[in-house]
Amino acid sequence: MAAPIERRIRWSGLIIALGLVVQSLTLFWTHPLSFMAFLLIGCPLVAAGLLLYLYSLVSHTASTETPVQPSR
Repeated sequence: MAAPIERRIRWSGLIIALGLVVQSLTLFWTHPLSFMAFLLIGCPLVAAGLLLYLYSLVSHTASTETPVQPSR
């Protein structure tokens, strides 16, 4: 079974790839709606994937840190 960070990174990669596919498909058409799809579907998917990736890194390192004991 995969660790939670591996699942989150896998999901973030899938979301980023989906956003890039949408963006690359919209580049084939020269229509204003394709630009809107690029902006309203592709860009938020890539941004959400990046944010999920960064969140998974930050939450993983924060949960595995050991608290520092004060010295006497």
